Amino acid sequence: MGLFSKKKDTTPSIPKEELISADKMIKKPPAKYGEAEKLKKVTTEQQSAYKELLTHFQDEKLELPIDTNDTTGKKRPLSSWEKYWLTRECIYRYLRANKWHISNAKKGMTETIIWRREVGIAHGDEIEKPLTGKDVAIENETGKEILLGFDYDRRPLFYMKNGRQNTESSFRQVQQLIYMMESAVTLCPQGVEKITVLVDFKAYKEPGIITDKAPPVSIARACLNVMQNHYPERLAKCVLINIPWFAWAFLKMMYPFLDPATKEKAVFDEPFEKYIEPEQLEALYNGKLDFKYNHEVYWPDMVSGLDEIRHAGYERFLKFGGVIGLSEYDIKGDHDELLYPIDFDQTQVA
Repeated sequence: MGLFSKKKDTTPSIPKEELISADKMIKKPPAKYGEAEKLKKVTTEQQSAYKELLTHFQDEKLELPIDTNDTTGKKRPLSSWEKYWLTRECIYRYLRANKWHISNAKKGMTETIIWRREVGIAHGDEIEKPLTGKDVAIENETGKEILLGFDYDRRPLFYMKNGRQNTESSFRQVQQLIYMMESAVTLCPQGVEKITVLVDFKAYKEPGIITDKAPPVSIARACLNVMQNHYPERLAKCVLINIPWFAWAFLKMMYPFLDPATKEKAVFDEPFEKYIEPEQLEALYNGKLDFKYNHEVYWPDMVSGLDEIRHAGYERFLKFGGVIGLSEYDIKGDHDELLYPIDFDQTQVA
């Protein structure tokens, strides 16, 4: 079957008596999915590349612009929150995404740090205009983007429901994606770096929904830039369903803009339940979660829950020294002792 061929779903729906009521974000994967994976072994060359980048960003004299075009000429050193972002895993993600080319990885990380300052997600008191849940709340009044459940590999599920569009095209839609991508990776539990994206193009006819059409190419390309350039190695899989003819045309038009790694992770017109256990999947897609989006309930709970997770991680970052190169395994855990100091030799992992 061709890449853009349609497939029929013949999976029977879940009986009503088996449904599980849900109206809030699920904060942790089921315990039965297993424990967090510890750090994996790297080669001597890979660790050498990591150490070179670590040393570069550890330089106390390093100062970076506060916006991507450097229009103000203002520069400042890395903040504590930016050092928190610069984890061991973060450095390795950019190296993998750039095929272990050190200068390209350094360039990508530098550009992302500046971009995070500009869009307001670098966190900390240094940010003049932080991007908050309140800023993009109006974009999600119909529940067009939600975090709900985890896949079998403990990865957060990020739903995008194009058919629930409630606003006209604007940069605020890009800001919503930025806010939700940052939220999704924040929700990643210990030992998990990637998320699974579920895209539903079904047209919904409810109050507040104005269109089910695909977004303008300019908005779509801006969103692609966010995901590919500033969240590298964060996408495990992107499953797209209920794709109407105009969306197929749109996807074919956008496909050349996808990098090879993203193309490999795209799955077209296969049922979500192929990848997700029913207890973690919305009933609308043959799962057991009887989820009804209520903006007044879901949104504030999601925002506050993610703030708690983010600040809990930051407190552990400070506890373990507040330095660049700490492991997300330590930051996201609940153990007392530091397991992976910045000089940990990852080539010796069994």
